[in-house]
Amino acid sequence: MENLTQAIRMWVADNPGRKFTPSFLDTEIGVYQSSDKNHRWKIVKKMIEEGLVEGHGHGYRVVMNGLTKIDWRSADESQIIDIKLPFDIHNLVNLMPKNIVAIGGEKEAGKTALLLNIVRMNMDKYNIHYYSSEMGALEFKTRLKSFEHHNIIPLSDWKFEAYERAFDFHDAVAKHPDDIHMIDFLEIHKDFYEVAGLIFHIWDKLGKGVAFIALQKNPGASLPRGGTGAFEKARLGLLLDRNKITVEIGKNWKDPTVNPRGKAWTFQLVGGCKFCNILPA
Repeated sequence: MENLTQAIRMWVADNPGRKFTPSFLDTEIGVYQSSDKNHRWKIVKKMIEEGLVEGHGHGYRVVMNGLTKIDWRSADESQIIDIKLPFDIHNLVNLMPKNIVAIGGEKEAGKTALLLNIVRMNMDKYNIHYYSSEMGALEFKTRLKSFEHHNIIPLSDWKFEAYERAFDFHDAVAKHPDDIHMIDFLEIHKDFYEVAGLIFHIWDKLGKGVAFIALQKNPGASLPRGGTGAFEKARLGLLLDRNKITVEIGKNWKDPTVNPRGKAWTFQLVGGCKFCNILPA
């Protein structure tokens, strides 16, 4: 019985905030005998009295008693990430470690062009990982050659890693938490309310890095699919319509007197790679 007590207490210690049912806990710990299940109940009851576990719906939840202090006094302002962005948006907003940039764009409005230009502008300074849910090797190469065709950058000068990926982006981000990640795009076809949770998982796996997440936006819609949840974790949120880009969310103002929200520009996208005729909207 002592071993069972130790096993349950270790499981609780390793799963702060975890919701569980008795049957789930039995499976996790390996409890099969009726006598052990009765003892398991006594152990959980004792942990409820100790404030380690609480009732939750038809089961329980492990209480998160630990707190992680934010040492703002020692925060190093030099850690602001020097990322360049098209339309000089970097002059309006600071990006910092563990930031999310969400880009809600209509189909064929230029989401991929925007992400690839951000890669081009920053690949000499940062390790960048690009996850594409649509393009294979040949299409990717053709897309990059368009930059060469328009005299922007030779094909041989690109420096980033590209991967095929359509889901579980947080697992990929966890491999390189301090790098820059481009997610093109976060696909979801139903249950759009899940978008906020998917982005949270990506944010949770970031260390000092930044994730740029492209999302589909219906034509004329004021927010991407997923609604306000799509921008919930974003420190910078952009809306991309045909020939127009708008700052919807801008948290860390570069100039404390200039609110970036609502800043907008019109443009023409040439060859799927070059933003031209940029004017304030």
